[in-house]
Amino acid sequence: MRRPPPIALAAALFAATTAAGAGGETIDPWSALERLRARLAADGHLEADFRQSYVPAGFELGDTESGSVALAMPDCLRWDYREPYRKSFLVCGSRAWSWVEDEPRGQRFTIDAEREMGLDLLLLPASELEKRYRATATRAAGGEVELVLEPLDDEAELAVANLGLDASGGRPLSLDWKDREGNVTSFRFDRWRPLETESAFEPPAHLDWADPATADPVR
Repeated sequence: MRRPPPIALAAALFAATTAAGAGGETIDPWSALERLRARLAADGHLEADFRQSYVPAGFELGDTESGSVALAMPDCLRWDYREPYRKSFLVCGSRAWSWVEDEPRGQRFTIDAEREMGLDLLLLPASELEKRYRATATRAAGGEVELVLEPLDDEAELAVANLGLDASGGRPLSLDWKDREGNVTSFRFDRWRPLETESAFEPPAHLDWADPATADPVR
């Protein structure tokens, strides 16, 4: 089961090629990122539809999946895949869960948000992120903003990532990244709207949870 980006939308990496569109207005990327996070936090719990594609290095076409994503700033993100297979991923702080519909057991992980690329973009202040990434931002003629991020660490799994924002800078439109092997993952987001229930950020109570390192059930 491929794990999704624990990016949290608010910036995870999120194209997959080089710099922002030429000829647009250049803006400060860290200010744009801070405005995005502030806007998402002010708007409360949100959800959107997404379409994801994964194209392996050397191929022109790849797998496509779709579903919905829910976001609760500052540190909760949930992905619910509907097509072609129903599965879910939840990240809240240092805990992450994954499960497949109609299976009795899910997996539970402990993660270090400061070390997970993507989660750091959600949680750390711009002053810390500037020590980890090169970033550029461009505003296109239509008002949309494109942020391009490249890790300063040449050993990082991520090679380059693009995050596309709407004209207000408060809603992600797209998220694309390329890893060091040349694999490209792309997301397109649509219909951002208020999320009506907070239970989306609680793992299902009826499942047994196993640590994938031990395969033993945990509760």
